[in-house]
Amino acid sequence: MNAKKIVTILLALFAAAGIVYAVIGGDPTKRATSALEAQGVTAASDGLVVYYFHTSFRCHSCLTIERLTHETLNEQFAAEQKSGAIRWQMVNYEEPANEHFIDDYKLYTKQVILSAVKGGNEVAWKDLEDIWSLKNDEMRFKLYIAEEIQRFRAENGL
Repeated sequence: MNAKKIVTILLALFAAAGIVYAVIGGDPTKRATSALEAQGVTAASDGLVVYYFHTSFRCHSCLTIERLTHETLNEQFAAEQKSGAIRWQMVNYEEPANEHFIDDYKLYTKQVILSAVKGGNEVAWKDLEDIWSLKNDEMRFKLYIAEEIQRFRAENGL
């Protein structure tokens, strides 16, 4: 083997080891942020990540929750999204690299999770549990999402 091939193989192994460490190793409070970074998503140093966790199977109700949450962000928090203070992130937790989110956020179905990030580390999170009971009332659903985001940001100094 020539030197160029050896260096290429070593670099690929080093990158793979870094991804594995980011996904399964290290400080568990950093695990959610590190896994996204391993997928090429840069975490905000300070801000709010609004996650929509889903599975490969996407029913009508699940798609409605996703749509209404995303619309609320675009309608009520456009400036914050543009500045990076709020980031929308959809994650399929059935994908192997994302399975840790099941334990990290106690996921049991499709869920919207708010995550406060400071200095690149998650410092708090909240499950917006009422999304399922409000999914058929668009106005109340959007009001709930907006109010929870505002409250969560205030509570966590974001």
